[in-house]
Amino acid sequence: MKETFYKGAAGNLSLHVVTVSLTALAVDATAIASESLPIGTQVTGVRIINEALGTGTELTVQVADHSGGVKDLAAFNTASAGNAGEFIKPVYIGDEGPSDLVVKNTGSSAATGEAVLQLEYRYKGY
Repeated sequence: MKETFYKGAAGNLSLHVVTVSLTALAVDATAIASESLPIGTQVTGVRIINEALGTGTELTVQVADHSGGVKDLAAFNTASAGNAGEFIKPVYIGDEGPSDLVVKNTGSSAATGEAVLQLEYRYKGY
């Protein structure tokens, strides 16, 4: 194990919680959940707690950098109310600069309602 075990301010596992209110988010449309996640952040998991957003809806949580690059983190079926979570292969926000946390409707119909996103991350440093 070559990485140092946590002993200070950087590196501890944290949870960023954001509530997203969607009003008829069209198919393939996106909504920004949180702007400018800092360089040096490593995302390790995503959770969602949602209302029923409509038949055929699915939200994909993404990280979008300011030069147009997009990384899908996890997709969640949001047709009925519920909660779900996924551990993901760590995604590091680095040279591409600060990135936005985005939700995209990847389902087959518009999404309306509220979803709470919980982004699990650790600040690794740049």
